[in-house]
Amino acid sequence: MRRFLRRGGVAGPRVLEINGTAVTVEGEEELNLARGVERVAILAHWAVSTRLSRSVTSMVAALLQSSYYVILVSTTEDPDPLQWPDVRPEGVTVVRRPNLGYDFGSWATAIDRYPQVVKADRVLLMNDSLAGPFAPFDQLLARFHETAADAWAMTDTSQFGHHLQSYCLGFPGRSLQAAPVRRFWRDIRVEPTKEDVIWRNEIGLSRLLRRERFVWDVAIPFRRVVADGKNPTIIGWRALLDRGFPFVKRELLHRPEVAPDGDQVRAELRRRFDVDADEWV
Repeated sequence: MRRFLRRGGVAGPRVLEINGTAVTVEGEEELNLARGVERVAILAHWAVSTRLSRSVTSMVAALLQSSYYVILVSTTEDPDPLQWPDVRPEGVTVVRRPNLGYDFGSWATAIDRYPQVVKADRVLLMNDSLAGPFAPFDQLLARFHETAADAWAMTDTSQFGHHLQSYCLGFPGRSLQAAPVRRFWRDIRVEPTKEDVIWRNEIGLSRLLRRERFVWDVAIPFRRVVADGKNPTIIGWRALLDRGFPFVKRELLHRPEVAPDGDQVRAELRRRFDVDADEWV
């Protein structure tokens, strides 16, 4: 049975309007110093403290290794600078903004602030909801680099209706320049609940892409991992690992009861990758 998704909360103001002068940059705006940017990744981050987790810094390092410029958009409310294990790596621009609008608000802020993003050949929109990468994920990125589709995701799901899962979305720059997609990002609003974000933004984006006849591609389709109506990143975490997905959702580590075998995640990660999962979150 599919879980019911409540919807209908009243959306708040547009994120780009309420950001105002509260958006700041730590250090150099590396993206503005670059010429002919071909790959850009926007990574949405939130944490209680300014200490960046091993998962975030490892993700940034992997993206840089794959020739991405990285925009790390952080909504942590601690005003101190973000804490890197060493120094902030070259090729990373750090944007700080108010904790409003969830990940979609962070992505919208970066797309609005840096017009060169939509001119890039490949753009990744990611968040910090993943623990890992515990191993290279070059093959997953290669699927994105090689696709001729208008939109891409690491996984999709039929939970609450077929849509792309938004923890990792990919677009050729030309797709982000399309008028309906530009309007979507300009209109991202403050939502009252996470469920409203899922309905209006995550599912809403896929509905928009379908309505505009955009072609999308998925690295690991849900049907290879779980039954219809199930979330592959939660129920199918083990099957995703089998298919070269070197991550698990952090939620599985904090709330293992969300999956029938969630209590086995830590042991499985240690067996496969020889890692202590708690060191990554």
